[in-house]
Amino acid sequence: MPLINFSMKHGRTLEEARTQLETAVHKAQAQFAALVRQATWSVDRNQVRLDGVGFWVEMWVDAEEVHASGDIPLLGRLLGSPVATGLKQIMQQTFQKKLT
Repeated sequence: MPLINFSMKHGRTLEEARTQLETAVHKAQAQFAALVRQATWSVDRNQVRLDGVGFWVEMWVDAEEVHASGDIPLLGRLLGSPVATGLKQIMQQTFQKKLT
């Protein structure tokens, strides 16, 4: 049962982190379009739950970090690990500070 449990410092204001979280969700929905069925946002837009074919993932931001936690039980090892790895990469790329 592949699990995802990931946190990293985002180094942004909470508002900026919310915007980046939305970007990460859009990227995940595009990359895993065949699997993601629904994104359910909290009222304050600090948290989102992605539900899909055989998995769920919750992603949220707080004042310092971005987090992702979920379970991919039905996909098993065949697709579960690539999905978990892909989500982690999306989060890292989206929240990585760009050098100016």
